[in-house]
Amino acid sequence: MPITKDANPSLRYVRTDKDTHFTGAINQNATEEENITGLASSKIIINSIAILSDQLLNYRVILFSQDTFDNADLDVDSFWGEIGLDLPSYGFQIAGAGKYYMAVTGLNIPYEDKDGSEELHIALQNLSATAKNAGATGEVVLEVHYEIKE
Repeated sequence: MPITKDANPSLRYVRTDKDTHFTGAINQNATEEENITGLASSKIIINSIAILSDQLLNYRVILFSQDTFDNADLDVDSFWGEIGLDLPSYGFQIAGAGKYYMAVTGLNIPYEDKDGSEELHIALQNLSATAKNAGATGEVVLEVHYEIKE
């Protein structure tokens, strides 16, 4: 279950769980899809995204508007947008050890969950030649900060 903070109505976030989301191996250019519950509304503005990762990999977060994700039929595909998370270029570690961190701030991405489930439908794509590991050595957490779109 993701963690959601609603104490300040103008500053909200959803956070994935390392033991539940993105737990599988992801080969180069492949994705793992997740429906992240806990949005306070089906219409939001994404302000920033942060990643914590066990591995130093180049990721892309792909946003979809429905839990059908990508589809060969362009009339059905629910692609909404994407955000690059290039840890090898922009990520860092604390004291040169442990997990890698990165944040992309200053975003202004309108997002609508068109299936009305109040979920963030995202796919994590591995752009690195090295595969993302499954399990404990490949843990990834994403935190998406947003505002409700009026």
